[in-house]
Amino acid sequence: MRYRRKITSLFTITMLAMGLGLSTMAQENPDEQSESAESESAESESAESVIQSSLVKEAKSLLRSGHWEPAFEILEPLANDPEAASLLFDVGMATLNAAHGPELPEKDRNAILDVSIAAFLAILSADPERVRVRLELARAFFMKGDDELSKQHFDRVMAGNLPPAVVANVQRFLNAIRARKRWTAYFGFALAPDTNIGQVSEQRIIELFGLPFERDNEPPTSGVGLRIFTGGEYHYPLNQRTRLRIGVDISQRDYERSPYDRSALSLHIGPQFLISQRTSVSLLATTARRWEAGRIASNDHGVSFEGRHQTGPRTLLNFDLSWAERYYREADPQNNGIVHNYIFGGRFYATPNLNFSGSLLWGRERPHFMNGRHRTKGLFMSVNRDFPRGYTVGLNGSLRRTKWDTQNLTDDGSLRKDETTDISVNILKRDLTIFGFSPRLTIGRSRRDSNKAPDDQDYTRTYGDLSFVRQL
Repeated sequence: MRYRRKITSLFTITMLAMGLGLSTMAQENPDEQSESAESESAESESAESVIQSSLVKEAKSLLRSGHWEPAFEILEPLANDPEAASLLFDVGMATLNAAHGPELPEKDRNAILDVSIAAFLAILSADPERVRVRLELARAFFMKGDDELSKQHFDRVMAGNLPPAVVANVQRFLNAIRARKRWTAYFGFALAPDTNIGQVSEQRIIELFGLPFERDNEPPTSGVGLRIFTGGEYHYPLNQRTRLRIGVDISQRDYERSPYDRSALSLHIGPQFLISQRTSVSLLATTARRWEAGRIASNDHGVSFEGRHQTGPRTLLNFDLSWAERYYREADPQNNGIVHNYIFGGRFYATPNLNFSGSLLWGRERPHFMNGRHRTKGLFMSVNRDFPRGYTVGLNGSLRRTKWDTQNLTDDGSLRKDETTDISVNILKRDLTIFGFSPRLTIGRSRRDSNKAPDDQDYTRTYGDLSFVRQL
């Protein structure tokens, strides 16, 4: 790669010098100047082609002699070229086959598989439509023992109109992943700018009984927060079709000198029943604690009933039915009560590079304080599409409607109703990795409208999120 950059830099300097000389000579004749520019452009393209051809020949020679990594370093920047992409595929397959060596130490096997994975990812960054390449990438992740990424790519491959024999083979890999599944873990961090951290109204003056009053709460606060989230789960096999799930999830959001800092810790434990190769259900005991501005805000203790069903190679359905008793800090005992959430969702792969997902929510909170009781219905939708040059673009939208109970009335005697909408777009750069993570930029806008004008529950906020998504 350094060799190519040096040649390209030398070529660029030479062409700039030639361009300056030709420009000076042609100043008195515009026609000659135009012809010179066209000639210069043609010569530049020809020279670049010669350099690229030379690099491809060198990569071929390295590949024939078994020097996969140097060949990959030369070919990776040329992935958009069909011949170079074909050689990159050869690099990936050669290293994938070499990793099958029975006497190979695990450290050396993983190093070889890293080259194979990088080669396949480089091809998919330039051309995400190549199903065969994604299939081999999934196999490479499987051999390395990275079952989460392997399953992700196998699932996408299944949407590629595969021959029945290939579908059966992929299903065998997916069954093996589920059978040997023990640990799952995740980690992420993000910078999160927000124009309205506390989700409060901008309205400072409100009217009560026809008279103006100034609100005494703080105006909207903007800032940039740091968000960290991590967690994991262990699956302990009790028998062939039953496992014990034990998991933890942790999240933290901090703003400089802000009362809106938030933290959360949740634990769950319970059995998972593998009903069939495509269906599983879990019954979990759950507990959670939330902090606000460094103080304990609430504790939850409850149960959750979860399920997943693969209806076909392209479609996954899931549900999560939860019930919890919520206890607030001693200063707010009137808010203690029961919380229900029922979520039904699914995901559909239209193609290996285009997927849709969505969910429906029905929620209910019943605190002791009658004014706090409400029901919520929600709809959440998202679509994600892989594009060439390593970009993935996603569009997300949600709509939630909350209806408050009879004790929470507006001035005209009607029930309070809130409607919250949210829309966001995110862009992931798949081919840019930092320690295996790729940057994803999210920009969104949220708005709540309420018919309870005296309390002025309306707000708007614009937010962002620069997070990092694991690719390797």
